Amino acid sequence: MQRFVKSHWQGMLPAFLSLFVTLIGLRVIIHLLYSAVPGTISYFGIVLLFAADASVIIWQITGTLRACESRMRKSGDTFLYWGSYGASVAAVVIMVFDLATILSLKTGSNPVPVPPKVALAVQGDAVLINGIIDFATYNALKTLLENVPASIRTVRLNSNGGRIYAARGIARILIDHRLDTEVEMRCLSACTLVFLAGNRRKLREGAQLGFHQYAQASDVPLLDTAEEQEKDRQFLKARGVSDSFLRKLFQAEHDEIWFPERQELVAAGVITD
Repeated sequence: MQRFVKSHWQGMLPAFLSLFVTLIGLRVIIHLLYSAVPGTISYFGIVLLFAADASVIIWQITGTLRACESRMRKSGDTFLYWGSYGASVAAVVIMVFDLATILSLKTGSNPVPVPPKVALAVQGDAVLINGIIDFATYNALKTLLENVPASIRTVRLNSNGGRIYAARGIARILIDHRLDTEVEMRCLSACTLVFLAGNRRKLREGAQLGFHQYAQASDVPLLDTAEEQEKDRQFLKARGVSDSFLRKLFQAEHDEIWFPERQELVAAGVITD
């Protein structure tokens, strides 16, 4: 065992063994062992645990990086070399999370904030979606309709938008349940997809629908915004929206909003009531 520990530290073991067994495999085992630590552990015990695990992870990472660097110099293989850096970062993150969890057992706090569940307000035979549209909204509506599907006939909207994919999911739910939609005040951006999914669609007096171009939240090009816009243009066409309106649908830049007049919305088939 002593020989193995020394060989790994010096980077003398095969790179595959160091990366996948000594670093990744052993870190997974240590992560599972953390669940056996009792909540009654003393603060001194937590300090000793941190010191011991810090020593282990330094030994794991150092030996793995040395072994993978040696392999790269000999064979020119950079896959394991960069993989060892990625695995090292992940190992440190897991260690910090595990130690924070142990500390939370002692203090009664939760180091990882849990996003609150969305509770949708029910108003008679209608449910109100108020605020950002995201997957929490999708899950809340799905759960609500699974429990009381017959009593809900309308979805009332008051939202400045949110996640396009979440809005598409909500739209499918509305279509499946043949629910009506109604805008109380504002329904912008992704919210309009939800509104157009309504069987009957009503815009209250003074309320507004707003449309604009899509944009990515990240600087990394993860999707083709023009392609995503075309998908939703076809969805709106299938919902009975006129071609002339669809040609103007994404005319406003992302940081702007196009608010069509009520007469135009009626003529285009966007609102039905």
